[in-house]
Amino acid sequence: MSSVISSAKAHFSGQRLRHHNVPEWGSAGKPLKVHFGPLTVAQRRRIWRDESGATVDGNVAVVRAVLFNALDASGKRLFDDMDEHALMHEVDSDVVSRIGALILGFAKGQPVSAEQQIDDAKND
Repeated sequence: MSSVISSAKAHFSGQRLRHHNVPEWGSAGKPLKVHFGPLTVAQRRRIWRDESGATVDGNVAVVRAVLFNALDASGKRLFDDMDEHALMHEVDSDVVSRIGALILGFAKGQPVSAEQQIDDAKND
């Protein structure tokens, strides 16, 4: 069994960060590149569950996906936990939803394969 878990862990750690260009959040005519990687089960749980363990609304989940998993090129979080209110109430929901859907692996309601996301990132 240890070889299976070792292989699974190696697969996860070997995955590259993907990115999405966000022109709305860029500067000087250059889009912001929001980077993100694959999610662990624990990360998905943090996104989709509240403190009591209840499932959160999908809108909250996309905000949390951005809040917890949007990264800069070096892998540092773009937002801290205190930014959740601003992302919920002071930021364009279309932009947050677009980024969150990509992080969660969905775009336009359809699952997006890792290969497609990588191809999309190459074309950005």
